[in-house]
Amino acid sequence: MIIWINGPFGAGKTTLAERLRDRRPKSLIFDPEEIGFVVKETVPIPASGDYQDLPLWRGLTIAAVSEIRRNYSQDIIIPMTLVYPDYQRWLG
Repeated sequence: MIIWINGPFGAGKTTLAERLRDRRPKSLIFDPEEIGFVVKETVPIPASGDYQDLPLWRGLTIAAVSEIRRNYSQDIIIPMTLVYPDYQRWLG
């Protein structure tokens, strides 16, 4: 199972993810923001300043979640704000 926790910045998504993991000790927490940090250091950021606007970030995030799912049977908890509905649909 993939549990994506979406919500406003600073709302406690990471805290909630950690509490969920406490209740589901075998689950994994994956934070796509870490991919964003790498992307920001690697390619030019768009005018919006948001790495989520880069297809590279979305593609790497999907690839990472897919590989985690393929290689590990545990639930994956993802605490990440997705503002734009198009990105939510695109990430599935």
